[in-house]
Amino acid sequence: MKRLYLVLSDLHLSDVEDHADGWKAHKASRYLPDEDLAALLGDFEGRDDAAADKVLILNGDVFDFDLVTAVPGEEEDAGLHVSRSERRTGLDPSDAKSVWKLERMLGCHPVFLGALARLLLAGVKLVYVLGNHDREFHFGAVRRAFTEALQARAREAGGQLGDDCVRFEPWFFAEPGEIYVEHGQQYDHYSAFRYLLEPTCVRRGVEQIALPMGNLSNRHLMNRMGTFNPHASDYILNLSRYFTHWLKHYAFRRRSLLFSWLWGSLVVMSRLLGIRRRLLRRKVDLEPAFADLARRYEIGADALRRLHALQRPPITSRFFRVMREFWIDRVLIFLVLTGGTIALALVPIPLWIKLMVPLSSFPLLLFIYETLVKGESIFSIEQRLPRIARRIAALLPVQVVCFGHTHVPRLIPLDRELVFADTGTWAPIFTRRGKLQPGLRNYLRVSVDGRVETHLGAW
Repeated sequence: MKRLYLVLSDLHLSDVEDHADGWKAHKASRYLPDEDLAALLGDFEGRDDAAADKVLILNGDVFDFDLVTAVPGEEEDAGLHVSRSERRTGLDPSDAKSVWKLERMLGCHPVFLGALARLLLAGVKLVYVLGNHDREFHFGAVRRAFTEALQARAREAGGQLGDDCVRFEPWFFAEPGEIYVEHGQQYDHYSAFRYLLEPTCVRRGVEQIALPMGNLSNRHLMNRMGTFNPHASDYILNLSRYFTHWLKHYAFRRRSLLFSWLWGSLVVMSRLLGIRRRLLRRKVDLEPAFADLARRYEIGADALRRLHALQRPPITSRFFRVMREFWIDRVLIFLVLTGGTIALALVPIPLWIKLMVPLSSFPLLLFIYETLVKGESIFSIEQRLPRIARRIAALLPVQVVCFGHTHVPRLIPLDRELVFADTGTWAPIFTRRGKLQPGLRNYLRVSVDGRVETHLGAW
């Protein structure tokens, strides 16, 4: 039977915030992609392949729970028991609080929700593969809230949807011989979950998502530094450019870049240590989940374990790397070098030594340190994914391996029978002039009819 796939990832739909000074521009209503998404879904529904089995795959980070900092008012609380810290940084990732966040986001995207409902009523199948920023769909209550919202929109259109209208996949979706789709965060140690299929821990007596470093950084750092775009890499600057950025956006305003960075970094590291400690105490048995996946996809248990072994451990297993990502190591080195300079100034030695040692030796020591400990960066995942795709295809008989996560749209033939695809993003990423980057709002279309054809486009 002929089959058509449409794969979208990294929409990063959230609630809307409009600020006159450009604060959190990535959440502004003027950049909402809903109309374009509805047009793309309508195009997919209307394609003249009447006999084709059509599948829409939402490949992770479709909704971004980490960007929602709004909290319910006292009259809305309804037993959520919002803490003081949550009123500053957003609700914790528990089931009831994640439902509140999802309903808020859905309320800001009625056009997209309606387009999904119409697609389902037309007989298109919907698969939702979880990413790292929408891992809250692990909770049954959040899945039900999403399904019920689709059912409500379907009733408004005069149709009915069943409770199983959305197929949620916590790890990957695969059709043997055709396509393998996974979000990809498990190959990025900044965003990987220690236990992807059991991604929770208990904090203050409540089960919550055990968030990785990337998610926590968005919640406690990026949300407090709204002049940076969490969907892009514009927050990675050198010292002189950080100073220029501070002078432009913070020097003459009440917001603080330095305090937001310092306090947010300490909070993230503290939370990471707490999550690591709770997960180390937890006994997790993944065999039932493996058995279910092996049965549903008709994959051998050994191949499934080898597939799982490709995943990287989270960065919390190397805490020095965490400190380095937040520049804590550079701060400590700066303090040591400053102390050494002061000590030299107090010692009764010639003035030229007091001047030459800090000016020559200290920069050399810093250069040697940076060279030795540089390691990988957030961009390393881009080079890693095509190699991972080859290894997955060696374990599973598929012709297309598709990831998201990196926000970099790519379609790369790996050999005559295998294509690697990265489905880019729909999140607003800007040029230096404040315009939307061209070439994004990406989608992958795969047609299977005896042979496999792929098309990566930008709507």
